[in-house]
Amino acid sequence: MIEGKNMAIISRIETKYADLTKTERKIADYISGHTSEIAFKTLEEIANAIGVSTTSVIRFSRTLEYEGYTQMQQSLQTSLMKKVSLPERYDENYELLKRDNMLNELLEAEIESLKQSAALLDAEGMEKAVNMISSADTVYILGGRNAFGAAHYMAANLSQIRRNISLIDGIGGMYPEEIAGAAQGDVCITYIFPRYQKMVLNLLTWMKAKGVKIILITTFSYESIKHLGDVFLCCGMPSGIMMKDSMISPMFISNYLFNRIMADDYPKTRLALEEIENLLDRAYYFGV
Repeated sequence: MIEGKNMAIISRIETKYADLTKTERKIADYISGHTSEIAFKTLEEIANAIGVSTTSVIRFSRTLEYEGYTQMQQSLQTSLMKKVSLPERYDENYELLKRDNMLNELLEAEIESLKQSAALLDAEGMEKAVNMISSADTVYILGGRNAFGAAHYMAANLSQIRRNISLIDGIGGMYPEEIAGAAQGDVCITYIFPRYQKMVLNLLTWMKAKGVKIILITTFSYESIKHLGDVFLCCGMPSGIMMKDSMISPMFISNYLFNRIMADDYPKTRLALEEIENLLDRAYYFGV
């Protein structure tokens, strides 16, 4: 890692979250939802606000591989000022990218992210998400920038087995028109990860006000957007050696939801697949 550069604190929390103790998770959750407070308050003030000892906070900062609370606080101040920009993330990972064993390190990072997701996914939340999607009048699917690929993947799969799927892609800036008919009884599956986009947050706020149920596929540190979701499916997304967040864990969750929905209603799924196959045979694939 380049000297003087620190991994963003939220990324460190997400990387280690599965292995934290109950007290450490309490501290981690508070930090994730109160970053601006942590950046400028004293150690004693933060410990009192969380309800733990100052020693626990110091020990937690060392778990995140900082020398102590002061260095963790300084790192957070820097991240807040820079908003964890792409150049900063590139600097953080540059030396790691140059290693000869990048293939194995990348593989290990992806496997670790899947393990974290599987270990920390809420079974009740997953079941609720499946029921919400299966019973929805219309299922909207949303994801911006890097997350759009995961949203498109989910929409493409669900569209093969259900007829009420609407991908919000915003082509030509048509976001308002794409969600204008959203109403109570609808569900929106949203892939959303830091840094949160104002456009996505505004769309979710509007749909929430219309009575649309929101399923957020996101990271473990979602306190700042908690008011927007009804179900939270959290991904382990360790930074590892990658400058960009990997979509492996979100795709894993998508695959689970898709397969569960297929399994829940055999006649409906079988009929939908037959209709798609007939169209493909007649107008899509070249027969040989």
